[in-house]
Amino acid sequence: PNSTLTDARTRQPMNATSAVARAVAIAVTRGDFVITAQELAELQAADGATSLGDVLQTIVECVKAHARPPTSGFNVGAAALGASGAVYLGVNVELNAVPLNHSIHAEQFALVTAMASDERKIVMISTTAAPCGHCRQFMNELRDASELRCVMPSGSWTLAELLPHSFGPLDLLDETSASREGLLLEERSSNVRDGVTVWDMRACISGDGIPEDAVPRRVDEILESNASLRALTEQSHSAFAKAYAPYSKSPAGICARTSCGEEFRGWSLESAAYNPSMSPFQCLTARMVARGKDLASIERVVLTELHGAPVKYECTVRLALAQVAPNAHLIVVNYHDAQ
Repeated sequence: PNSTLTDARTRQPMNATSAVARAVAIAVTRGDFVITAQELAELQAADGATSLGDVLQTIVECVKAHARPPTSGFNVGAAALGASGAVYLGVNVELNAVPLNHSIHAEQFALVTAMASDERKIVMISTTAAPCGHCRQFMNELRDASELRCVMPSGSWTLAELLPHSFGPLDLLDETSASREGLLLEERSSNVRDGVTVWDMRACISGDGIPEDAVPRRVDEILESNASLRALTEQSHSAFAKAYAPYSKSPAGICARTSCGEEFRGWSLESAAYNPSMSPFQCLTARMVARGKDLASIERVVLTELHGAPVKYECTVRLALAQVAPNAHLIVVNYHDAQ
């Protein structure tokens, strides 16, 4: 793409606000919702008098136009600065005729964007409005969350100042477990045993015409002749492996294929306070919105979760699909031996 600092038509230098708007437009057009470290450095250089917090505030004002809030009509934008120097964008998303707890907050969206890009640490987050309590609690899953700098139109505070006397991961996990397994965004052990592929897993699979069988069998055997479903199942398995579920030990992953043949993944993300947790379908929604896709285009979905897990997502995925993509086919893979 053209430089974020040059007008494509006139080739003349752009002012700082126009440069930010163009950088956001490029990130949205690319479909990754990411402003790279180099692009951010160029934006800062465009106006040396502008602080990083001010640049992020301009970014969120631009990106909020891409929010999808049919219920509230209140657009929110977020921009999370990673330790890598990249900026991860987010917007709020609401689903029509679906309970409000299926909504995605802009801060959550931004952290999903960061996780999809394998960012390991967020050092600053900017929003168009003060983060709600739900988002402050969700951001508390990050390592050193108390030091996270939160920038908004009214000022800048640390998360510890916005969420004093907080409840967080170390109230449910011991320090050894948190360090060994990793917190949100950190590199952590997979939810699947080392060396085990999706085809080695024993599971019961149901939906989309697959004969139901109460006896678990190897996934490779069940889907032996279904090449299309094998590809979706493999992607859902990789999302399952990526899930963050340190509290319930109930990881889940999802992959959806659209009418255009594109595939999108999502994974469960838990919060120590439980309610701010994100379902795999919410993460999937964020990834589709980042690519500018309509959820109604979903045709086939594979959800992967654990047999007998204390937290299951099939019911909530079915509820959402019934409203946003009623003709979509859902296949559920229940692993019997992931760990």
